[in-house]
Amino acid sequence: MFILKKVTLIFLLLAGLAACGTNSTTLQPPTPVPANTKTAIPATPTATPTITPIPPLNSPSGPPLKSIHMFTPADGWGLISDSLLITHNGGINWFSVPMSDGQLDDQSDAFFFDVNTAYLLVPSADRQTGQLYFTSNGGGTWQISNVPFLRGQLIFRGGIGYFLQLTATASDLMKVVIFASQDNGLTWTAIYPGQQQSADTTIPDSAIKTGAAFISPERGWLGAASQRGKITLYRTTNAAIDWGFQQLPAPQNIASLTTTTLPPIFFPDNSSDGLLPVDFISTDTGDRNRVFYATADAGENWSPGGSVIDAEAYTFLDPKTGWVWGKHGLYFTNDGAQSWQLLPVAFGKSEHATYINFIDINTGWLLTADAKNRVRIYATHDGGNTWMAVNP
Repeated sequence: MFILKKVTLIFLLLAGLAACGTNSTTLQPPTPVPANTKTAIPATPTATPTITPIPPLNSPSGPPLKSIHMFTPADGWGLISDSLLITHNGGINWFSVPMSDGQLDDQSDAFFFDVNTAYLLVPSADRQTGQLYFTSNGGGTWQISNVPFLRGQLIFRGGIGYFLQLTATASDLMKVVIFASQDNGLTWTAIYPGQQQSADTTIPDSAIKTGAAFISPERGWLGAASQRGKITLYRTTNAAIDWGFQQLPAPQNIASLTTTTLPPIFFPDNSSDGLLPVDFISTDTGDRNRVFYATADAGENWSPGGSVIDAEAYTFLDPKTGWVWGKHGLYFTNDGAQSWQLLPVAFGKSEHATYINFIDINTGWLLTADAKNRVRIYATHDGGNTWMAVNP
């Protein structure tokens, strides 16, 4: 189960509730039940940290929830701008988890394995380097490591950790440094750029980078934003030492465009099947279409699927099953993003999703924000066909 979040974090204030469909009877979306896509339910947390209740997240004085990471119908993590949260009743009540000698800020990154296991990167006292916090018992205790980086993307894949350090040097320039860890984040080594690296195997500073993904220590990808007249996807096949461009076919009937490639999505225990979100913006009309490319050969080849207009937050359970928020609401696919079905549910006219989290084909959560920056949290138990406000 993978959850992809937006490149630009949106910090919001939770309040109110949303409308589901006005009809008492609604059409049910297709309910695929692939034989090999059952979601394993982790055990409940093995330790109970000393936790502090916080105000309801939907109250005017409640803190803004940035993201939600559920792993059972009851248990999960949440992030606000200055704290890690935990819930044990499906998001109705939230509690702040203490982190000794560390304080999150609004740019802190995190990686959640399950309800027990999490990594969080918080600033050190010098505000230039970081401290990496690790728990394997639901926040009961923490292991803390000093690390030589602070801002960027934290990734773990197959026991290997990566950190994509991103430093903006101008509005359209961004320098990339990549670190790796072989010991669960205890020690880190800079692996890119290399000292003897040639210019044609490096990642140029031009363009804002959108994030990275790895399927093995050798193979990884890096996306780039606002590329005029071309699709830019960087790829490495030798453990991030050298990087080159990977060619992608443009969808039919799309021309005069600016593109943004987001990090590809791969799944645990499956390095063959993946999805790659690419935004196409017409330079003539300004219309934006997101196309999810699919691969069945570990990223050697990518083929474009169906598009969603003005797509925002999205998530996929497996290579076939996913949800994405678009211009007209919430869409669902059960064929690997080859086609998308608009689900028959209604939200406020100015609401848009900022985060989507599903733990199985039926059970999910959705964060939305409206024109006044008010944020709401919803839950579904029928695959997204109907939603109810959590703690309205």
